[in-house]
Amino acid sequence: MELWNIAISAPVLPATLLMCMMLGWAVLVLVGSIDLHHSIHLPDADVDLPVDVAVPHSGNGASEVLTSGKTGFSILALRWLNLSGVPIIVWTCIFTIVWWTFSALAWVTIDSKLIDEPGKLWSTVLVIRNLIVALFVTKVFTNPLKRAFNFEASVNAPQSLIGKECEISSSEATPDFGLVKFPTGGAPLLLNVRTDGVHLTKGTPVWITHYDEKRRVYIVSATTTKKQL
Repeated sequence: MELWNIAISAPVLPATLLMCMMLGWAVLVLVGSIDLHHSIHLPDADVDLPVDVAVPHSGNGASEVLTSGKTGFSILALRWLNLSGVPIIVWTCIFTIVWWTFSALAWVTIDSKLIDEPGKLWSTVLVIRNLIVALFVTKVFTNPLKRAFNFEASVNAPQSLIGKECEISSSEATPDFGLVKFPTGGAPLLLNVRTDGVHLTKGTPVWITHYDEKRRVYIVSATTTKKQL
């Protein structure tokens, strides 16, 4: 109950709401990896968010903006915050944890003792302060990640995967939808794929024939016809 009271206190509530959103997103990712698209017949959104997150080159929208040659204060701010080198979902997860933790600790140790019941003005001031501190701390935490993700992105660039073998991880792969597991040294990557016309069932071994830059999906063909529909 005490933790709940802290979570819903005015200076902490915005961070709590963001934390709930991230937890909800994580649940959707887990459900999506169990073939959410096939189970409830989603439209052709392909649950792109979790899939793109698994592939560094397509999971960092901020990076694509920065590499497009545009300049300006907002672009410099994104670069300073490391959003140009770390996937947006990874960055947001770290930021959410830092923001909520700092907000809660600051409220329990200092703020609640100085301001028993902050009104809208003081709540806004405290939220902004917590937000600024969280941004700085997140930058510090994500600095070491830039090198790791830049290396991973170069290793797993779309062109480097062409000709490699993997297997269908969704219940089926079609010209309109499909997911594959691509083996790595650690956890496998989930890739958005389309077939070259056939329908392939889960577990079918395939190889990547080329990469469609416009749709940001890989085109695959079966290495065997045993599991074609």
